Amino acid sequence: MKKNISSWTIFSRGLFILFIVFLINYFSVSSGYYENEIKKKTAFTQEQIKQFEEDVQNKEYIDTKDYNKEEVVDNSSFIGDIGYKVSEGINDFVTDKAINVFKFLGRLFT
Repeated sequence: MKKNISSWTIFSRGLFILFIVFLINYFSVSSGYYENEIKKKTAFTQEQIKQFEEDVQNKEYIDTKDYNKEEVVDNSSFIGDIGYKVSEGINDFVTDKAINVFKFLGRLFT
């Protein structure tokens, strides 16, 4: 026996998921997580500048690769890939519709 799921149920579940995502983002920003990450990058950059200045004073060989060491973290996952593809699809859809709206408006006024 198939169970019929109403569109209201699907909508309310989607809205609930979006609310949970909002709460996660809100608390991560309010807890200072992003500010902490920016401070870490700033401190790292200041350390690199100090090291560069010391090397210049000591007349050592200077190579930019020694000072531009960024940690590359692979954050790709199955869900992240799906999210990226969905956002690209939405972007393409909205861009296409916006172009069509402006073409329509252009035809009205010419």
